[in-house]
This record gives sequence, structure tokens and C-alpha cells, in this order.
Amino acid sequence: MKKLSVFLTVLLLIIVGYYVYNNYFAKEEKSNFSSLLNYYSEQIKTNINEKNYVLETTKIDNDWIKENVDLDISCDEIYYSNDDKVLLHNCYIENEGPYYYYDKLYQKNDEYDKLYEEIKNEKVEVEKGNLLKDLATIDLSLGINEIDECASSGICAVGTPFIIQVNEIETYKFYVLSDDGEKLNLIMDKNIKNIVQWAPNFNSDGPVTALEQLQQETNDWTNLLERNYKISDENDDKAYQDFYVKSRAILPTYSLISNNLKNKFIYDNLSATSGYWITKASPNKSFNAYIVNNTGDIQLVDISSEDYGIRPVITVYKY
Repeated sequence: MKKLSVFLTVLLLIIVGYYVYNNYFAKEEKSNFSSLLNYYSEQIKTNINEKNYVLETTKIDNDWIKENVDLDISCDEIYYSNDDKVLLHNCYIENEGPYYYYDKLYQKNDEYDKLYEEIKNEKVEVEKGNLLKDLATIDLSLGINEIDECASSGICAVGTPFIIQVNEIETYKFYVLSDDGEKLNLIMDKNIKNIVQWAPNFNSDGPVTALEQLQQETNDWTNLLERNYKISDENDDKAYQDFYVKSRAILPTYSLISNNLKNKFIYDNLSATSGYWITKASPNKSFNAYIVNNTGDIQLVDISSEDYGIRPVITVYKY
């Protein structure tokens, strides 16, 4: 009888302990994790807004998270909605989880699943600035007496020329590098400045000098939206890590140029000893990056050389 009494007492203590844990400690832990998830989402949101990152989809890249958010939380997916909110999907904190969060802690149920699918499939709303049809003009001295109809409909062929009114008084000739039906990248027909270094020290810094010069030269292009461009070394083994720069124009990328090397407009107006910098660096040689030379070839040169210039690429929308 005594043994039964002891057993019942132990069982009662276990039941009471389980009740207390689930109704106090577990709730407190859940509350703490909820606060941590909220802080984590606010940190993501703050970085996006303050640095004006341009997101191409609502899904945020894991590499971006690692570089910009200093918290030990593991989430399968993170989304940033057009409502300026962060969704954290299937997250673990200190090996506890999974957690689902969107302004509050959610249970994984039909309500959450619907919300998740909506945000996952949202189209990112971007600021577009002046459209191509508003920027394109006619300039007989530059050989353009009409504006190609692709400025407002259809797809512009690579190499289609446009005269772009970059501010109230200046116009320059550009050629289409790419057109996805809504957004175009265009390259200027000549260097805007020569005698520019790519970077002064190591290519692990990225093309900092060339970008600084480009920002200075195009700062008064007020008809063009000042965008946050992602600067990336297009090697599998990157010489420098991705970063963002706010500018009205950007340096040509390797992919845009290499896809168009057969076109003469890529190497127009270059002398036998000149060229222009692109964003790609050498992963094996810390003092080298690439230029486009006067024959349309991509060539590896010293980053501190001042024999080369900068040729702006601009991004404009049609719709």
C-alpha cells in the first residue's frame, strides 16, 4: 500500500510538473523565441530599407542573410513582402523548432500555408523612374532621326541605338545590350572617362576606383533613377564578395559583354591602346581584372593601370 502511495505521489508530481512546464516555462520559452524572431525580422527589414537593396524576388538570398544579419537562427526560406514585412519559414533557434513567423508566431496550418504561398508568389514592386519612351530622343548629329518603336512595344534587338536625354541639357548615344520585355540594359557608345584605375590595391576590394569615378561622371544624369546596383565578380571562385553601390549608371558586367562581343558597338571609339573596365576580376591573380579592348576581346590587365576607361551601362524600364 505504501509503494502504491509513493507511486501515486510521484505520478502526481510528474503530472503537475508537466502542467507547470507547458503552461509556464514552455510558454515563456515560446514567448522568448517569438521576441527573437521579431527582432531578427526587424533587423532584416532595417538593412533592406536603409541600404536600399534591390530585391528581384520576394525571397531573400541566404548569402545576403549571412552577410547582413548577425543572429544564430536557421530558416529554410525568408521572404520580404511588398507590405514591408518579413516571413520566416521553417526556422530553428538553438535546435528548437520549427517556427513560422510573419509579424507574429504562427502554427503551420491552413491559414499560414495560404499566407506563405501568397508572399512566396508576390511580384516585387520596384521603382522604375523615367521610362525609355520618355528618355529617348532624336539627335541628327548622332545619326538618329527616329525613335525605334520597340521603346514602347515588343523586344528591342541587341544593338538597337537610342539617344538618351540623361538630364535637361545632355544627350548620349547608347546601344541595347539586353531586353527582357520590360527592362533594358544599354551601354554608351564611348568611354565617359579615360585614365581610370579599376582599384588601387587588390582586386579583393572590387572595382572601387572605377565605380567611384563612374558615380562622379554620371551624378548629374538626373533623368535616370539612382539605383542600388549589385556588384558581383562573375567567377565561381570570387575574387571579391558581392556588394551594392548607389549610382545612376554601372560598369558593364562580364555576362552582358561576353554575350555581345561579335557586335562592333561593344568596342566602338577605342584607340589601339585603350579599352574599358568590366566588373570581373581574376580569382588567381590579386592584381588583375578584365577590360574590353579595341578589337572586342576581353583581356586581363593590372588593376592599377590607368590606360583604360569607364563606359556606363544604364538600366531603364519600358513599362
